[in-house]
Amino acid sequence: MAFNFGIANDYNVFVFGNMSLSNTDAEGRVAVGGNATLSNYGVGAGITPLPPANTDPSFVIDGNVNVTAGSNASGNTVVNPSSTIINYSMGNPNGLLITGTPIDFAEAERYLKCASNFWSTLVPNGTGEVVFNQLNLIGTDETLNIFSLDSSNLYGTELSLAQLNGINIIAPLSATILINVDGSAIQYGSYQIFRNGTAATRENARRILWNFPQALTWSNSTTAIYGSVLAPFAAANTTFSQINGNIIFDSFSGNAESHNELFIGELPEATACLLVTTSTTTTTSTSTTTTTSTSTSTTTTTSTSTTTTSTSTTTTTSTTTTTTTTTTTSTTTTSTTTTQAPVPRSQAITDLLVSVALQQAALSHILNAEGEKVQRILSFDQLAPETILQTNRSVESMVNSISNLEAILTDKIALFKGCKCNKIGE
Repeated sequence: MAFNFGIANDYNVFVFGNMSLSNTDAEGRVAVGGNATLSNYGVGAGITPLPPANTDPSFVIDGNVNVTAGSNASGNTVVNPSSTIINYSMGNPNGLLITGTPIDFAEAERYLKCASNFWSTLVPNGTGEVVFNQLNLIGTDETLNIFSLDSSNLYGTELSLAQLNGINIIAPLSATILINVDGSAIQYGSYQIFRNGTAATRENARRILWNFPQALTWSNSTTAIYGSVLAPFAAANTTFSQINGNIIFDSFSGNAESHNELFIGELPEATACLLVTTSTTTTTSTSTTTTTSTSTSTTTTTSTSTTTTSTSTTTTTSTTTTTTTTTTTSTTTTSTTTTQAPVPRSQAITDLLVSVALQQAALSHILNAEGEKVQRILSFDQLAPETILQTNRSVESMVNSISNLEAILTDKIALFKGCKCNKIGE
């Protein structure tokens, strides 16, 4: 199994710098290496099974904290001890607000920027074409299909990502898909992503990686991105959209949803980017050791004469004793944990209704974009019947997807049908 994203493997959203989002959520874990400015933001509701209480570092912040409302449903919110907590009113139903530094953000940033550049140099084995403004990426390898795109001139057509009306990834479903996209300013249009001719699914997203090694800005307004997004140098801004997979940016703002479809594909190991680290553990205790040494010497002398026989014997014995004592000292460190009060039930219900309203607005934007797409295509002269049928299939697929989302939103509202909060603060 490849190392892939290192410590960021387990995080739905991983940002090296600042993150500012509102009225949305990340289904998985979130890590912010800079300041976190969040309003009505949810973390970890899609993590299953739910980790044991107070154990999972599901929301890690290394900078200052300004977080109002929302909920960390999975575990602990871990803040750097040197950070300033401007505001924190997020609920932690399965954890606590604690201090700590479980992530080395500087090392994670170094590795991921190096790995992004490494993967961008791999030789493509897939091909591409643009047909009626739809980008088709075609690969046949059962294991790994690599594509290389120029974001402003897709396969020599002078069309950019923003000018497409769809993307279709055609390759074995079990294969890893690596899409390297060149360009410093990335912008998606408003369209759908397909997998082998049908609307891409969240399961499909787990084996797709969009790699942006040159991007300094990255934006998306209405397109649902299927696949992990690695843009480690980019300031990202998203509105009324979603990303399905690992999301890795330099900074992140907007209100896009982050779906916890973590990458399970296997990429070539970026061995040049790995560091060999040595971990040293020191244990200190208190003990006293005493060493005693003893030496004994004996001398015997005997003399004899021929006339008078006499014998004398002299014996000398000496003893030396040395004692050495060594003492060492132990040290104990104590950490303090702070617990925040849960968000009132009434506030949680309000937050849910606000999020539903925002998603409804986003869906209306998407429907409007589909209508404009149809009008644009029908304005062309000498349209082939197949083009009209293909357009119809594309719009029909999008409308069906929106209908499914509407059903989900209806189920969300039904959760609180008839709910009453009798007291202030409930």
